[in-house]
Amino acid sequence: MAFKGVSDRGAAEALKGTELFIAREALPAAGEDEFYHADLIGLEAQDTEGRVLGKVAAIHNYGAGDVIEIARLSSNGSPDGDSVLLAFTRETVPTIEIAQGRIVVAVPEEDEAGDHVE
Repeated sequence: MAFKGVSDRGAAEALKGTELFIAREALPAAGEDEFYHADLIGLEAQDTEGRVLGKVAAIHNYGAGDVIEIARLSSNGSPDGDSVLLAFTRETVPTIEIAQGRIVVAVPEEDEAGDHVE
């Protein structure tokens, strides 16, 4: 693959560190049960009882699969500075409703008592 205007190795090396962006409109539509990670950022994370846990802060991949980061909220609804990292699987996140602005997280049993899973 080549980029227009980049005809040799020297020209390519000159672009090292350059950030590349693509217009959202140029991306293909996500299929059923597919989504772009950017669409998840900011969604409200709720447990299976509908209680708000926080907001999706990021999706990471450290090589063994995707990890979802949820920024926890304090009792007044503001970020409390703590975050939870969970395996991003269908078992952990069984429901993703982008249009409704939320995901449902099946909170692991060890976190039910309020301990943080990290």
